[in-house]
Amino acid sequence: MVSVKKGDVVKLEYTGRMAKTGQIFDTTDESIAKKAGLWESSAIYGPKYAVFGSGIILAGMEEAILQSQLGKSEDFVIEPKRAFGERDSALVRMIAEKEFFKNQVRPLAGMTVTLDGAIARVKSVTSGRVVLDFNHPLAGETVVYSIKVHEVIADDTRRAEALLASLGVKGTVSKAEGGKLLVAIDNSTPKEKVDMALRTISAVVPKADVKS
Repeated sequence: MVSVKKGDVVKLEYTGRMAKTGQIFDTTDESIAKKAGLWESSAIYGPKYAVFGSGIILAGMEEAILQSQLGKSEDFVIEPKRAFGERDSALVRMIAEKEFFKNQVRPLAGMTVTLDGAIARVKSVTSGRVVLDFNHPLAGETVVYSIKVHEVIADDTRRAEALLASLGVKGTVSKAEGGKLLVAIDNSTPKEKVDMALRTISAVVPKADVKS
């Protein structure tokens, strides 16, 4: 079993598919993404870094990681409650079509819209009424994740380096006085990425002093 605790950075690969149909909906493997029609030119494929216990990955995936064997790909069935949640009928709402027209939007079944800061899918448009579903598209689905844990990183310096890599941020990590770590971010990095790195690394590695 993998030995991992809250705050550790886990390097892993995974592919998620629906238990009923086998349809793939998420993967870190570029070749699988292409075969499944999920490939995106802007995506970065290959092993990912995730902070264990941070809520970034599904609860069921974290439980699967704890049961994994290092370096071995294994399949784990995850029930809806520990995956994307059960479907909630209260999250299906009806909105007058004219509300969309006010924003020059023509709602069509299947499209994704944002309403009051929440994302919803248009289920149907009939007689001037639009039915919106605010449930996650995979809510209520049992899923299967193939997971391969490459490494568990507990060392502060390597955790900071891994987090920089996961955020796509160039920088260096060095030890400073008093046991602190100095994380220097390349000054060409966009401000939003600097801010994200600052929040993420400071939360995971309290000893780190992040500067750009």
